[in-house]
Amino acid sequence: MSETLPQQLFKGSGTALILRGIAAVLFGILVVVWPDASVLALVILFGIYAVFDGVTNIVHYLTRKRRRSAWQLVGGIISVLAGLVAFVWPGITALSLALVIGVWAVILGITQMALAFEVKRTVGLWWLWLITGIVTTFFGLFLVIFPGPGILSLLGLLSSFAILFGILLIASGTGLRRLGESPDTRLSMG
Repeated sequence: MSETLPQQLFKGSGTALILRGIAAVLFGILVVVWPDASVLALVILFGIYAVFDGVTNIVHYLTRKRRRSAWQLVGGIISVLAGLVAFVWPGITALSLALVIGVWAVILGITQMALAFEVKRTVGLWWLWLITGIVTTFFGLFLVIFPGPGILSLLGLLSSFAILFGILLIASGTGLRRLGESPDTRLSMG
């Protein structure tokens, strides 16, 4: 028995969210496990994570022919650009790193909230995406408004955010995959 289009969409979206979530949790754990890493190592870790997150979003957007959101593409591009900034500017200071990550998180959070409202009518777990966007935006605003708490504070905050963000993405992805496995999945295509 072949899957319906809505089932395929939910499963593919769920898998993409789960992959992004796993990467975020791993990034958060690496920051905790590697607390005395230099700012350069943190910049490289952030750059790898941001590029992976962005590429995953962009690939998912490009492989979906129907029901895709421009907000997903924008979020992916912003993540890739933030990761590239980290690679191009390896001598970044802790204060500058906090600002780069803060701006990235604000923009990413806004795109996540916009995506949540866009799928509100078709996805029952839209509120998880909204919470993810709100948490991401507040994290980014904190870093932009208070960029000078020091690199150790940034490490703890960044690690906590990445793990929470990852858990929320995994929960959202798992819910979408379950929805995609349900034989009575209905998705309005209009």
